[in-house]
Amino acid sequence: MRVSFYSSEKDVIDRIRQGDGQAMEKVYFRYRSEFVRWSRGKFGITEEDALDHYQDVLTIFFEKVMNGSISLLNSSLKTYLFGIGKNRVKQQFDSKMRISRHEEGLAEHYRFLAEDKGAELVYQEAKSQAKMVFDSLGKGCKEILRLFYFEKKSMSEIAKIMGHKSEGVSRTTKKRCLEKIRTKSKEPVPNG
Repeated sequence: MRVSFYSSEKDVIDRIRQGDGQAMEKVYFRYRSEFVRWSRGKFGITEEDALDHYQDVLTIFFEKVMNGSISLLNSSLKTYLFGIGKNRVKQQFDSKMRISRHEEGLAEHYRFLAEDKGAELVYQEAKSQAKMVFDSLGKGCKEILRLFYFEKKSMSEIAKIMGHKSEGVSRTTKKRCLEKIRTKSKEPVPNG
C-alpha cells in the first residue's frame, strides 16, 4: 500500500497557504525527478528545459494557492502539476512552430535590412540599448546571467558559486533577472 504524501491534498494546500515552507519544499522535490523524466521522454526536451518548466509549474501552483484560486483539487496533485507542465511545454512548441513558419519571411526581411543603409544605425542603437539595460541590472543578476549564458554553468554549479540555498533559488533568480531585462527593454530609450 502506498502511503499518501499528506493526509489529504487539501492539507497540502492549506499548509502552503499558511506559508509552510517545508510543505512547499516537499511538494517541489516530491515530483521533480518524475516530471523531468516524463517531460523529456514525452516531448524530447533537454533536462535544463524540463527543470525550467517544472520551476514554472510550481510557481504557478504556489501563486494560485496563495491567491486563493485553488482551494480543492479535482484530481491528484501530481495530475494537476503535470497538466500545467504539459500546457507549458505545448506553449513553447507552439511558439517555436510559429517562428519556424515565419523563418522564410524573416530571412527576406534581413536581406532587405542588409541592403538598407540605415540598418547599421538601427543595429548600433539596439546594441547600445541592450548594453544600457544590462548595465542597469544589479551585480547579482549580471553574475548569474554571465555564469549561465557565457560560462555555460549548470544551475547546481551556479547555486554553489552564488551561495544560494538550492538550484531552485538560482533558477528563480535567473528567471527574475530575465524578467527585469524584458521589462526594461520595453521602456522608452532616454534621449541623449
